[in-house]
Amino acid sequence: MFLFIVLLTNSCVPDKHLGKAMNVNNNSDERIYFWISDDYSIYHYPDTILPTNKPLYINSAPAHGGAGSGGIDPDWNNIYSQLPQGKLSIYFFDKYANNQAEWEDVRVNHFVLRKDITFEELKNNDYIIYYP
Repeated sequence: MFLFIVLLTNSCVPDKHLGKAMNVNNNSDERIYFWISDDYSIYHYPDTILPTNKPLYINSAPAHGGAGSGGIDPDWNNIYSQLPQGKLSIYFFDKYANNQAEWEDVRVNHFVLRKDITFEELKNNDYIIYYP
């Protein structure tokens, strides 16, 4: 009985934040890889230089309308308050880097696109970023 009460109580916990998860919708013919820095004070507009060290998490979205997740349960007000110019930068690549050596190649030769998105733009697009 105690276990049932614990499970019931935990299943009724509301979301930590009211933010909606962001998705990337890939409208190209190839899988696309994307990265968003979770250190919101750097690598976001206007500081748009890619890091020299390979990011820990690089996400992807399959071709032909496939979606990739850009985060779960975000506190968008907190995130946007940390951005230097109020724009979230998303970097797109056409190749995945498995290690640091591959990252050097990807950041120099396979960087395809960067999108800088305001909170209003994100909300107006129902938290979907379209590629390209």
